[in-house]
Amino acid sequence: MTIDFTAALTGYVAGNLPSVWHAVPNGVKVRLEQGFDRLTGKVTRRWDRENKSRDADVDDGIKRAGNKSDAQKEVLKLLVPDVAKKISADPVLLERATLEMMGNAYINQENRESVAEVALKDVVDKHDDHSESSEPQDEDWLNIFSSYAEKASTERTRQLWGRILSGEVRHQGRFSLSTLRILSEIDKKIANNFSEHACLFFSNGSLPYSIEKINENEIDFIGMQECGIIDSLSTNRKTNFTPDMDLTCSISMDNILINILFRAKITAHINTIFLTKSGCELCHLIDAVPNIQRQAQAVSEAIKENHIISKCSIFEIKQVKTNGFVDYFTPAIIDWEK
Repeated sequence: MTIDFTAALTGYVAGNLPSVWHAVPNGVKVRLEQGFDRLTGKVTRRWDRENKSRDADVDDGIKRAGNKSDAQKEVLKLLVPDVAKKISADPVLLERATLEMMGNAYINQENRESVAEVALKDVVDKHDDHSESSEPQDEDWLNIFSSYAEKASTERTRQLWGRILSGEVRHQGRFSLSTLRILSEIDKKIANNFSEHACLFFSNGSLPYSIEKINENEIDFIGMQECGIIDSLSTNRKTNFTPDMDLTCSISMDNILINILFRAKITAHINTIFLTKSGCELCHLIDAVPNIQRQAQAVSEAIKENHIISKCSIFEIKQVKTNGFVDYFTPAIIDWEK
């Protein structure tokens, strides 16, 4: 059964459709229709029919797809008789093969259409979160995505792939092909480990982390590293804190302000874990919300390992003013001296 895009949309938001749907930019609508069409088959009805030029382009695409289907049928007409001769000698095998083929096709189609419906709902729910791009969806990306979506046989995986399609049509290029591959291969344990740590990473994909904590979570991190979520732990990447003339340094990282005092005018190199590009994309996918308290604790423990630093205070930022001045809450989240 092929889902009608407009009917599915109307069934989802009912009376709220006009105000919500018109808030979605045309570029997002076009990309969503492309994805919906790829997963469910030909789209039989469309919105915004007053946009004749766009509809004409879409209609041309459908005609080309129809021509391609006709050509495939001609090829099948030539091949089927020969194949039939070979398999007619074993009707039992033919029956099993037919049932297997039809069963798989039905399951794959059901999975794709379920993913499409999840994506549709997610786009409508997040209609105010989108880029301004009007570029159509990349066909190669859609082809590979569809091959993963048809294997989404559980509610959890359907929700996952539906949100990926939603994120991609709202922010084109958000999910790379390498991220799709990682998601198709990742096991539940590694996924849970990543979800646990995702709230610690800063927006630039960094996480200053103490060697002690890295060692405690080594197995978890190695699993995420092997999946391509975090950079290799052996690269020994650092976050640098450089003192000014009075041996102090203030640096803001997203929502926290870090004030430190040095023992000498020497740059402190703090052990840091970095997400890969795919890791950053996965944070978007799971809508990871930073945990300021845990971020501050992780940064504090990493800084404390460096003997050059004698004092550290970490505050939650209240506001960054236009002149660059940082206003923060008191008392400090973390405050220590050694």
